[in-house]
Order: sequence, then C-alpha cells, then structure tokens
Amino acid sequence: MTPYLWALLAMLVSATFFDGFDVAILGTVAPFVQQQHGLSNGAWGLVNTTIRLGAVASFFILIFADRHGRRLLITLTVLGYALFTGLTAFSSSIESFTLCQFAARVFLASEFALALIIIGEEYPTRWRSMGIALLSGVGLLGTITAFLAARSVLTNHPWRTMYLIGLVPLALVFLFRLGMRETRRFQHVRDHRGRQSGWRDLVAGLRIPFQRRYRARSLLVTLIWNCNYVVTSPAITFWTIHAVRNHGYTPRQYGLVVAAGYFFGFLFGAPAAGLLMNRAGRKPTCAGFYLCAAVAILVLFTAPSADLRVQVALMSLTSFFFLGANAATNTYATELFPTEIRATGYSWTTNLAGRVGEIVTPVGVGILADRIGIPAAVGVTAIGPVVGALIVLRYAPETRGKTLEEISAGLDGEGSDRGRSVARSASPIPAPHP
Repeated sequence: MTPYLWALLAMLVSATFFDGFDVAILGTVAPFVQQQHGLSNGAWGLVNTTIRLGAVASFFILIFADRHGRRLLITLTVLGYALFTGLTAFSSSIESFTLCQFAARVFLASEFALALIIIGEEYPTRWRSMGIALLSGVGLLGTITAFLAARSVLTNHPWRTMYLIGLVPLALVFLFRLGMRETRRFQHVRDHRGRQSGWRDLVAGLRIPFQRRYRARSLLVTLIWNCNYVVTSPAITFWTIHAVRNHGYTPRQYGLVVAAGYFFGFLFGAPAAGLLMNRAGRKPTCAGFYLCAAVAILVLFTAPSADLRVQVALMSLTSFFFLGANAATNTYATELFPTEIRATGYSWTTNLAGRVGEIVTPVGVGILADRIGIPAAVGVTAIGPVVGALIVLRYAPETRGKTLEEISAGLDGEGSDRGRSVARSASPIPAPHP
C-alpha cells in the first residue's frame, strides 16, 4: 500500500457516498414532490421505477471504459452527475424531474462501478477485498447523511435545496480526481492492444462476456446479483411503511432506526466482510452473509416488539449482513473478468442483467402485500439469498490470495502454476502480495 493507493481510496469514496446520498434524497423529498405534482401512489411508483432504470442504462457508458480507460470515464461521470443533479433542483414538471433524476442515476451508477473496478485493478492482492468492501460500505454513510440533513433542510427550505447542497463537494471531488492516474493493468493492456476504434470493434467487444470462455462466470455473477437484489431492493422501502402501520412509528422514529442501523452496518459490516474474505475465503464469506441476510430480514419484519431499541438492534444486524453480502458480490463481479473486458463484463452482469430483481421485486412485493400483508410478502423474498448462497457454494471459484491474472488463468483452465507464471511475467504490477 503506497501513499498513492491511500489517496486513490480517498478520491473514490465520493462515488459510493453520493450513490447512497442520491438514493436517500429521493426518499426524503418524496412527500413534497408527490404533493406538488398531485401524484397518486401508483404514479409515484412509476416515477421511482423509471429513475431506477437509470442504473441499468449506465451499461451504455461503462462499455466505453474498456476502450478509452477508467480515468477518463470516471472523470466524466462526476460532471454528468453534477449537471443533472443541479438541473433536478430547477425542474418545473414531474416529467423533467424524472428525466433529470434518470440521467443523474445513469452517471452515478457508472461512477460507482468504475470506482470498484479501479480499486480492484490497482490494490495489492491482500488489500483488494477490503478496498472493495470499504467502498461498498461508504454508500450507507451517504444515506445517513441525507436523512440527517433532511431533518433540518426540509424544515426550513424547499425540497429543491436537497439537490443543491451536494454541488460544492462535487466540484471539489472533480478537482481532486485530476490527480488520478490510469490503472496500471488497463495501461498495460492498451499498450499491447492499441486503441480500438469503430462501431464494429465495439459490437464485437459487447459479445465477449458471452463467449464460451466467459459464459459461466457471466451467468454466475448475474444470478447471485439477482438473488441479492430480491431481498435488498424492497427491504427498507417497505419497512418504513410496515413501521408506520404496524408499530405506529412517526417519521422521526423510523428515521432514527434507519440511520442508526445503517451507521452500524457502515462501521462493522464492510470491514467484517473484507476481513473474512481474506481470512476464510470468498465462497464461505459470500454464502454466509447471504444466509444471515435472509434470516435477518425475516426477523426484522416479523418481530412483534415496537420498542425502538429492539428495532434499532434488528435493523443494525440486517444492515450488517446486507452490506457484507453486497461487498462479497461486488468482489466477485470485479475479480472474475480479465482486465481487457472487466468493465464490459461488470456492466453486463451487474448493471444490466443483474438488476432485473431490483426492478421487478418491489412491484411483486407490493402486489403480494395487498393480499397477505407486508411482513409475509417480504418474508417470501428471503428465499432469494438462500438460493444465492447455494449457487455460490456450488459454482463460485475461490479467489482468496490470488492476483487478478492468476484468477483469470485459473478460470481459463490453465492451472495455478501457469497462472502464477502469467501473473509474474506479464502483469504490469509488482509480484503479488497474498
């Protein structure tokens, strides 16, 4: 770990911080926007679904990172997110609000993915999983900050102010990131491959993750992401409704539970996942967090006690396991593809096909909740991470202690000895530090 690598982490934490911040802002301003534009609950649900699709559309930005580099693309994503976040504050109709937030989410999801890819490519082997886990966890800090800021801002200022307060920090982030270098692995690939041009090369590159060589790992990452999102995407949204209807909570009370629970997950969930991935391995850590997340969500929604201390404790455990599951899944999504197609593979499996569960599940839970109630409806989704854990234990490779080159060589069937030879002779980085 060199001083530059520590600085690189500081440059990139803003990506995941603002991911959590922006998603939380939408929740805090929802009552005001809904009232201003006279939207029904169904109409507001459609707005939310449309905005969420921005993360899927980020695929069309990420695919260029394997052609033009990580540094250029992540710099542009900051500018795009800042532009459309600022425009959201001046939107005059629900259509313009939705369009601006959709576009902001496109750039934000791209920035989040590129931050994880950069850390994965630059960090030494023993620090890679921890760096990815920490980046994943900072998103919760952004959520907490948005909830705390909203308590003051929305009491004294219009809802539009929430979309303006982050623009100054974003400007500082842009200036700070000018000192970022291109990753050594991508630079090595580009030096040997040369720059690609033309739409034919681009279309050919889009098909690479589905070639026979990469098909199994693409399917693996896509499946476990969907198993993850089946339970994480509807959890907090429906818990706040559950807290009001079944526990009689006020916004201040459920806000406290969410903020406290997320803070616990941020402090302990990410470091625990990173540590366990290095000590016990990726497979048992990922599967264990998945199974515990399934149990945690069941207990959170079925616990009869309305005591704030009980609910804070349950929310803390749920956030802890959710965050660990996300960190482990992001680690697999980053490690399993070689450098030349890493951004393309990540975008296909994580931001496009992997988000089907995130988009579909809230709708299904809402329909089911009208028939059997929210706790039972959310309880059904707990089967998702259980299936995901079984898939990981059966099909996922163990990548602990291996460089990215060794992982790629092993998945290509070249064996560990061949993998180490590739890593030490062809890799642009120093010898691995397992």
